[in-house]
Amino acid sequence: MFKKNIDNLIIIINIIFFSYYAIQLLVFTDEFALNNLGFFNHAVAGLSEIIGIIFLSFALSFITIIFRGLEKQSPLIYCIFIIQFLVSINFWRYVITNSQGETNLDIISINAIFFSFVTFLNLLLIIKNFKKI
Repeated sequence: MFKKNIDNLIIIINIIFFSYYAIQLLVFTDEFALNNLGFFNHAVAGLSEIIGIIFLSFALSFITIIFRGLEKQSPLIYCIFIIQFLVSINFWRYVITNSQGETNLDIISINAIFFSFVTFLNLLLIIKNFKKI
């Protein structure tokens, strides 16, 4: 029972995480691009919206996992973990090299911390549930 509650908590944190970023990317595309990238154009808006759609898909996938269970969901969890890990590494690269470009290094650092935290939670989920490979 306790194991399932921890798994559900990690999944709910992922749902909130991806929903937040999806809303930011889809609803507030212009503001998100200006605040996080420092500039706005139609190419940036299009890419932001595509990433928002991907994050919304991840949130909906995690909602489905809540109802259907974690069994046989390892490929999805692995893919999401890899994306989160690579995005985290990318954010930390900007922080470590102090090359924030047109935006604020504090915003990049906060995003790096959020992505790293959720990546770590997904790693725990993988270790706890998918030991057999």
